[in-house]
Amino acid sequence: MEWGSVGLGAFLGIALTVGLLALAVYPLVRRSFLLWAALRALCFAIMSVALFPVALTSPTLGGEFRTDIGEIALSIAIGSTGPFLAAYIENRPRFARIRYWLRTLFIVGVVGAIATALAPLWPGFDLVHDLLLLTMILGMTAGLTAAVRSGSRFAQYQAVGYAPLIILGLLVLAYELSTGAPVPYWPVAALLAVLVDFMVTAGGVINGYLTVKRERDEAWADVSEARIAVATDPLTEIANRRGLALRFRDPAHPRPAALAVIDCDHFKRINDMFGHDTGDEVLIAVAEGLKQENVFPARQGGEEFVVLIYGEDYQRLAETVRRQITLSVLEKVPEVPFPVTASAGLTEVRPNDTLDSAVKRGDEALYAAKDAGRDQLLLWQDGKHSQPRLVHRV
Repeated sequence: MEWGSVGLGAFLGIALTVGLLALAVYPLVRRSFLLWAALRALCFAIMSVALFPVALTSPTLGGEFRTDIGEIALSIAIGSTGPFLAAYIENRPRFARIRYWLRTLFIVGVVGAIATALAPLWPGFDLVHDLLLLTMILGMTAGLTAAVRSGSRFAQYQAVGYAPLIILGLLVLAYELSTGAPVPYWPVAALLAVLVDFMVTAGGVINGYLTVKRERDEAWADVSEARIAVATDPLTEIANRRGLALRFRDPAHPRPAALAVIDCDHFKRINDMFGHDTGDEVLIAVAEGLKQENVFPARQGGEEFVVLIYGEDYQRLAETVRRQITLSVLEKVPEVPFPVTASAGLTEVRPNDTLDSAVKRGDEALYAAKDAGRDQLLLWQDGKHSQPRLVHRV
């Protein structure tokens, strides 16, 4: 068994796994560091095939051409590490300058790759390539150090994975620049260092995905809570006018059969006699009484409530809800010695109704109920007359 081929195959398998993992996660979180991670994995895989001391069957991939391909891939791999880190570290204002300089490393990497490609025409470009590699390694080290000192938890995580590769790169380049000769078997050591990098990067990809997912879930939870808060009356904890409007036009729920506008009778007397705290308790009790099956209650303001009623027997249900108010207040606020009654105006919800148009008819019926002596339900009916005719239905 040729252990070199086995080792190269294992490395390629790991590189492929890291690259595919990054690409698989990208559609879920849409973060650019995943694309840079995939590019790094691809370039390191190409570098390993080109520079690892294993014989290849293709005669076109031998000699100097094979070495050039490997060094071009290495240059782009190290260059892409900069924007990977720039996109990976926390998106905070104090990291803005660090991210800017890290992104420029990719340009340096591309220039280094071009220098390698031009080296056959002018040998001096080999030196340029080495100097640019050294620049990228020093730039990446400086960026990591600055990010770690600024408190980046992600930079601390990646520094562990990059340390072997940075140390190896500095040693190899120092040797080559000082002697002019390549370090024997440095690609083997580089692959081992890259393996550490891959393991940390794979963990970083997963960690980054979980972090983004947690942030997104928290954001959605905050949005949901905000929506609930905006649509809920803080005192009674039932819907407010906004919540009523959302429910009325919500396609996930059936259209209500009817709407009733309900107002507590002589509510000012309760506040005057017992204080506003007791008045608030009465309103809470009223809201509890409105919570019935096939009924969606909302507080419109003050002591006025609106309920959406579902089902064909909406007239009976509306009267049941209205009378339940008195029972609920009697049970929950016993310090009020007299029955708290309510007047109500009921209207059928038409197919072309908006919430405002239905509430307007319910209000008309409510005012008529109060004029008729309170503590009753009136149904608004559209007859042949030009004015609505209010019919008592109890």
